[in-house]
Amino acid sequence: MEKRSIDLGRCLVRDGKADCHRCEEICPQRAIASHAVDQEACDGCGLCTAVCPAAAIEAPEDYAEALKKTMALTPQVLMCGKASPGGVHCLGFLDRRLLWSLATKRPLSLDISRCESCRPAVFAWLQQEVTACNDALARAGKKTIALVHVKPAPPQPKKPRKVERRSFFQALFHSTAEGLQEIAEAQIERSFRFDASAWLREQQAEACELFCGLALRDGCTACGLCTVVCPTGAVVLERGEHAALHFAGASCTGCNLCALHCPQGALELVPHFAGQRDFPLDR
Repeated sequence: MEKRSIDLGRCLVRDGKADCHRCEEICPQRAIASHAVDQEACDGCGLCTAVCPAAAIEAPEDYAEALKKTMALTPQVLMCGKASPGGVHCLGFLDRRLLWSLATKRPLSLDISRCESCRPAVFAWLQQEVTACNDALARAGKKTIALVHVKPAPPQPKKPRKVERRSFFQALFHSTAEGLQEIAEAQIERSFRFDASAWLREQQAEACELFCGLALRDGCTACGLCTVVCPTGAVVLERGEHAALHFAGASCTGCNLCALHCPQGALELVPHFAGQRDFPLDR
């Protein structure tokens, strides 16, 4: 079973001013309530990971590694485990920002042909995210994401080979030892937290209209509280003669903590990044 949990030490519930229920609202199985996951009801679709602004979802899959493998493919294709044994369990963890980062570097194809019958909610989510990403790619003059159907590769039959008696027992011993090791490793429950903002920074993704933006109104006193509460370092305060607030759109998850904690109410998170990264501050 694909077990998931929520790290309450990272979840926005820890902040008294935030009231985030995105994971609960998007879960098609209604497996999340009061920031806890019902392990029996969860089907591992990954949609909660896609919408969590705090990277608080712990999952048994290493999504960062899955994206790394995708980037190594030629052509670059994202697919689930039903399309390829090496594919990720489900593509529900993807969002438009991740798709943008992948598609701006190399042409990207996506196989969601099995999603509609397997997980309709994931299919609807991916259609929405791909459409938004493709619109932005087209406006930027870049190649849009192609939707494809990857046929599963047929299993390759193993060729029998002659083995000497001594070699046979050596191979048997090693295979038994490896089998025991695999069994032992299978008993270890691994969990990963996928930090999309950290992954985007690592890929040096450029923010576009698909990312959140920041607006600064009059009244900012350069107290710096916004930089303290920002969990991804997307807001940076520069003091001195040329005081300014700097905003990294690609790092922003839209958690809105900066605006919620601003004592002067001078900050506002806007849904689309318009290119403004620097906000000079008057003395």
